[in-house]
Amino acid sequence: MAVNTQDLDPALVELTRRIGFHVRSLRRANGLSRRTLSENSGVSERYLAKLEAGDGNVSVGILYRLSLVFGCAVESLVAGGKFSKSEKSHRIALVGVRGGGKTTLGKAISSALGVDFIEISKQITAISGLAVREMISLYGQEGFRRYEQDAIAAILKGQEKVIIAVGGGIVETPENYEFLLRHFHTVWIKASPAEHIERVQNQGDYRPMRGFDAAEEHLRNILGRRELEFSRMDFELSTEGVDLARSSRI
Repeated sequence: MAVNTQDLDPALVELTRRIGFHVRSLRRANGLSRRTLSENSGVSERYLAKLEAGDGNVSVGILYRLSLVFGCAVESLVAGGKFSKSEKSHRIALVGVRGGGKTTLGKAISSALGVDFIEISKQITAISGLAVREMISLYGQEGFRRYEQDAIAAILKGQEKVIIAVGGGIVETPENYEFLLRHFHTVWIKASPAEHIERVQNQGDYRPMRGFDAAEEHLRNILGRRELEFSRMDFELSTEGVDLARSSRI
C-alpha cells in the first residue's frame, strides 16, 4: 500500500517531538545536566539540545546510547509515555484547567466507587501550611511545582486506590507530568473556554482572569498551548453543556 507523504511528515514531526520531550524529562528526572548526559552517553550537547527541542534526526544508535545512561529500554524512549496498566493500578487522575468540573466529578466518582478523592491543591496546602496563592507569591511556580510533585508522590506511596484532581498546569512541568502519566490513569476534563470561565465566575472566584479584558481569548491561548500534552492522557471527557453529575456516570 502506498504511503501518503502528506500524512507521514506530520506524524514524524510529532514522533520526534515526543521522543525529545521524553528524553528531556528522563534527563531531568535523573538529575542530569545536558553536559553530564553528553559525557556519559557520547552524544554531543548540540545534538542533545536539538533532540530535546524536537528538532533532531533521531537514530536508533543515539537512542541506544541514551537508554544505557537512563537504564531503560530503547523502545520506551520511542513510546514516550506509554506505561503499563500495572504501574497505574487503581489510581485515577482528573486533569484540566479550572472550571472543567474536576472536583464535582471527583466527588461523585469517589462516592460511587468508595475510594478517596483528593484535590492536589488542598494536599499542597496541608503539606506546606500555605494557601496556593501565598505559596506562588513566596516561591513562584517553581516552588509550587516542587510541592505538587511531593504531594502526588506521597499519595502514590500511601494509597493504591484513589482519585485525584490536578490542575492543568502540570503538563508544563515535564517531571511532574511524566510521573503522573506513569502512575495514574489520566483523564483530561475539558470544556469550552467560555464555559470554563462561566463556571469559575459562578463560584465567585475570578482568578486567574482578574485583570484580563479578554479573559476568554487568554484562556483559549492557554488551552491551545497545552492541548498537545493534554492529548497524551489515557482518556478525555468533555463536560461542555453537560450536567456534571451525569458525566460522572459515563
